[in-house]
Amino acid sequence: MMSTSRFLLVCAAAAALTATFTACHKKPKRIAPAAEKEKASPSIDVRYEAARRMLLEGKFTDAATAFGELSAEPKIRQPLFNWISVLHGMALLLDGREKEARPVFAQLVERGPFSEKEEDALMAKFFVDIGTALSGEAVIPATVAKDFDKWSFEGIVFLLYALKDWNLENFDEAVPLFRQFAGVQPERMVAWADGPADLKKLQELAENCVNDYLEFRPASEALNAATNPEQQHEAVEKARVARAKMKLTTKLSRELDSKIAELGPKVAAIMAEKEKMSSDELAFDAKALPEAKQKRVELHGKFLFAEARQTILDPALKTEKAREEQQLLAKKSQWLANFKDQLLEDLNAKGYAQPLTSRQGAPIAGGVVRADAQQVFVNSPLGQVSVPWADIAPDSAFAMGRSFIQADMPPAILSFRKWHLGVFGSFAGKPESLALLKEAAEIRSIFAEELPLFEKPSDPF
Repeated sequence: MMSTSRFLLVCAAAAALTATFTACHKKPKRIAPAAEKEKASPSIDVRYEAARRMLLEGKFTDAATAFGELSAEPKIRQPLFNWISVLHGMALLLDGREKEARPVFAQLVERGPFSEKEEDALMAKFFVDIGTALSGEAVIPATVAKDFDKWSFEGIVFLLYALKDWNLENFDEAVPLFRQFAGVQPERMVAWADGPADLKKLQELAENCVNDYLEFRPASEALNAATNPEQQHEAVEKARVARAKMKLTTKLSRELDSKIAELGPKVAAIMAEKEKMSSDELAFDAKALPEAKQKRVELHGKFLFAEARQTILDPALKTEKAREEQQLLAKKSQWLANFKDQLLEDLNAKGYAQPLTSRQGAPIAGGVVRADAQQVFVNSPLGQVSVPWADIAPDSAFAMGRSFIQADMPPAILSFRKWHLGVFGSFAGKPESLALLKEAAEIRSIFAEELPLFEKPSDPF
């Protein structure tokens, strides 16, 4: 039998062995270096390329922010540091923030030449020169850019100077510079364009600036010149079309957006009210004009031409089209009234010996002795008998009027009589009426101007 002391010793050994296996099974804790605790941030070069890509994609605000943050990093090598400032300033110019771009470009001057090496001298001077020009308040003449090389890194200056002038609203200097940038072709890799594809995007950007300006200018001028709601409505619509054609989100596009947003709703409200009023006016005219025309026709049938003229003029029509028709109908009724007035004058001066015919086709015995606006008086066995004008056939009235026209009358009088007889003949459906009208028109130009109304009448009376 095992003694108590030996048993305790065996148990202790077993426990120690178990603890050893357990400890081997667990993985040891690894203490990571401090650099591995946080994921490494992108390098300056990677961030530069990302910001440049934003600029090429037209995200000018984001690009300006990214370049600004990047320029704040310490110990950036040259000339990359200067290129960051150049593109930072360019992004601000593209975003319409020219005043904010000035201190960015001024940093290029403050830093001075980034290198004293002979091989860097040209680029070092380039940064100081463009920094001086772009940090100032003045417009940069397009002729200044001629001193820069289109076949090297200097080619970016045409775009930078164009954007400066564009922001200062001197488009006469900016547009030629944008167009000169189209001819830039660096022979070697440059920091602002990673190959032909990037260069093409920048040149398209310059082209879009010009095209956007050409869309913006007439649209803006039209908005500023519009003084009444109709002109403003037309200008806003033209501005919307122009804005839809603009490719970039810049100072110009935002200005046009602002004008459209400010003026558009106001004009829309006014035009909607006018359209409502127009609908009401159309409805009024659609009722009033036909009613007046019907009354006019009835009065014409009674030879009450002066009354017919007044009837057609009575309604205060609202629309221009209805008023034009109203005036035309009134003019024709006036000519008919002139014919009747002349006929009354002739009948009262000379009478008319031939018998008349009623509207029913029956003869009216006896000649006309005299007449007034309501009736004619004819001789009969029982004395003078009145016959209402409404009972007299239009053919008889036409025959009476024609009988008083003499070939030896003065031309002015002859043309007057032939014109008004022709007008009445047209009203009465007489085939020879157009010939009378043409004869009158040959004598007096005033009638020649009115002749087309009867040559191709759509609704003569």
